[in-house]
Amino acid sequence: MKNNLFLVLLVTVLLISCKSDKNETYNKKEDVDTEKNADGDASKKELSGFKLMEQKCYICHFERPDPSKRDNMLAPPMLRVQEHYLPAYPEKEDFVAAVTSYVNNPSEETTLMPGAVKKFKLMPKVVYDEAELKKIAEALYDKDFGSAPKGNMNATLQLNDGKKWKLQPKSMKQIRAIQYKLSSFKSEDIAAYNQLGKDIFNEAKVIMLDDSYSGEIWEEIHVFFSGIEENMHNLMSTSSMGEAKNQVMVLKYKFIEFRKFFN
Repeated sequence: MKNNLFLVLLVTVLLISCKSDKNETYNKKEDVDTEKNADGDASKKELSGFKLMEQKCYICHFERPDPSKRDNMLAPPMLRVQEHYLPAYPEKEDFVAAVTSYVNNPSEETTLMPGAVKKFKLMPKVVYDEAELKKIAEALYDKDFGSAPKGNMNATLQLNDGKKWKLQPKSMKQIRAIQYKLSSFKSEDIAAYNQLGKDIFNEAKVIMLDDSYSGEIWEEIHVFFSGIEENMHNLMSTSSMGEAKNQVMVLKYKFIEFRKFFN
């Protein structure tokens, strides 16, 4: 009888111990899976990037343009940043590299937003954790901000009391150089067209960032370059020869129009 009782107690202890071991093993596995999801799952990673964007970027940047808060803007809205970088860097890896590179070392030479630099000044250099910065850039690439007004892109150039706006001689020289590049350009290499788009953008940017322009004349300069921004970006990034040639034709025409308002 004693032996039987001892046997029953032994089996009971073993069963309880086995169950406890299984529960402990299960809980440890669950912790590993949760940790793995937080770092490895794509959707959670994007959400993390978006949260980082909210915490670190929205201090200065609005998410979208908000006319009611126009006077409170410290930097361009994140939607506008996305609009400028996506055409120039349509591939996610290139986009992330370009955004992180600029944030790590902001400069007029590498900015894709000369109008924003003119208005808000150059972005201050901020030290970010590289892993966090990459997540923010990835979230910026993936984020659907919805549609928004195109700012000055649909505005119309105006004369200065019926007369052309007078630009600095160096600016007109820059314009003539751009026009010459467009009129003399001949190639059947799509990479050459992409480079032409970058060259035109970089030369136009010099005028946009010229500190000698302010007030009404700078607003008119901004209207013009905002109106050709999409054309330049499309020329930078297109892989279609037909589209590239079309953008060159459009830019030729628009720079001819420019000469009707500026001299």
